[in-house]
Amino acid sequence: MNKKFRADMILLMLTAFWGVSFPLMRNVLEYMPALPYLSIRFLIAAAVVSIFFIKSHKKIGRIEFNGGFRIGFLLFAGMALQVFGLYYTTASNSAFITSMSVVFVPILLALFFKRKTNRLTVMGIILASAGLFLISGIGRLKFNPGDLLTLFCAITFALQIIYIDKYTKEGDPSAIAIVQLWTAAFFTTLVWLAFDRSAIIWNIEVAAVLLVTAVFGTAFAFSAQILVQKDTTPSNAALIFTMEPMFALFFAMIIPDSKGNVEVLALMNAIGCFLILSGTLVSEYKTIFAVLRKKNGRI
Repeated sequence: MNKKFRADMILLMLTAFWGVSFPLMRNVLEYMPALPYLSIRFLIAAAVVSIFFIKSHKKIGRIEFNGGFRIGFLLFAGMALQVFGLYYTTASNSAFITSMSVVFVPILLALFFKRKTNRLTVMGIILASAGLFLISGIGRLKFNPGDLLTLFCAITFALQIIYIDKYTKEGDPSAIAIVQLWTAAFFTTLVWLAFDRSAIIWNIEVAAVLLVTAVFGTAFAFSAQILVQKDTTPSNAALIFTMEPMFALFFAMIIPDSKGNVEVLALMNAIGCFLILSGTLVSEYKTIFAVLRKKNGRI
């Protein structure tokens, strides 16, 4: 199978994992504040990855440590900016602005890394951005301090994607994954202990969601991202990640909240999902075409 196509399909699966995390977190945050939730989630994930890649600890050298530390700090910073931004802005604004990292990736690549993005990816980014705007709730965007924090969050996640591409081509991906998650766990725990003294209500649902999101949405997803993203481009990875709000909306229509309510698909949301899908397919046109030709024995 084409390496790029395989990498993109795995990234798409990871995006689905992150999408289902939103309705699960929505329910858990009624019992546990965001910062302790993130801290415990990263601590569990870091422990799982350390055990799974136990032999990779020996591979942690200067490149792996520097890369993992920078990527992990950016992961922590993005999460923290998003959480604090939510105190001042709406969830729809947050989802839309965070997903605009897809726009910042090619801009940052061009400005600081002298790398250009192909035309099909640019077209895909434009379509996906329009779709994200519709999903977020057209006409309701009112800029405020929370939006500014979330804008920095989007830039941070764009840098994380770029640095994953850079360091996984220079160092060992599994060793970088270990350092990344322990770094994110350290900083989220530090911020939690420093700024949040809220009480935590423990129950079976909280424990179950923590384990599921920590193991699958964090340990597996972020490690797999580091392992496979080197086989695709940063702009393409960012574009695939624009499907996260779409997956979140889909699973929110299936998974009820604490009151038993589920979200309903509105017309604007449906159009937005179509545009995001179209943008992703446009950017993947050459890869999909090459895979189909090879499958039919024409190459």
